[in-house]
Amino acid sequence: MTNYFDALENELTTIGTLSSTDGVNGFFGQEVLRFHSIAGSLLKSINLTKSAGIDERYISHILARSLLENFFWLIYLFDDASKKEERYERLINSFKRDYYKLMNEPLLMNKNQLEPAEQVWSSIKNRLDVNSMLAQITNDHGERLNYLYFIYRIASFDTHGKNLSNIFQTTFGKAGNFPLLDLNYAFDLIANEYLVILQDLRDKKEI
Repeated sequence: MTNYFDALENELTTIGTLSSTDGVNGFFGQEVLRFHSIAGSLLKSINLTKSAGIDERYISHILARSLLENFFWLIYLFDDASKKEERYERLINSFKRDYYKLMNEPLLMNKNQLEPAEQVWSSIKNRLDVNSMLAQITNDHGERLNYLYFIYRIASFDTHGKNLSNIFQTTFGKAGNFPLLDLNYAFDLIANEYLVILQDLRDKKEI
């Protein structure tokens, strides 16, 4: 069985060069480096299988959620070459809208330490959510990304600390918890998709 994460690691020099460029390809390079750093650290230090302990889950599921959200964005961005720049603009607008909301929170102190938001950003349409992106994309085998979305949603509960056994017991009147996730498998799927994008960039002479 191919270890796609190891194969991706062999491409770090190229990805590093790509990360210093502007635009959508630079975003891809920077996110792949972030993925390699976080996922690589987890793979070396924590049990990422379904037999992982709860303390390991507190770390791995939260970090996996962060990686999955940008993974979905990248698959969406590179799914159709003719729409790549247009979709990248949606990503930038998503950031602008979220940043505008941040800067207009009444309890946010020391705003002068941050870059100011432009008033025009308030009129940007609602950001594209994960569901909307996934409805439009498939992996390189033409398959929907349902398994990774399942991991994303479970990990989202973990991120906000809503998976504790106390909450489960109080809600359902019995002991239980969300399922543990096979992050080894998930990270290998992500690495494979990033390798596919990298090869596509090579084929198009963009790197």
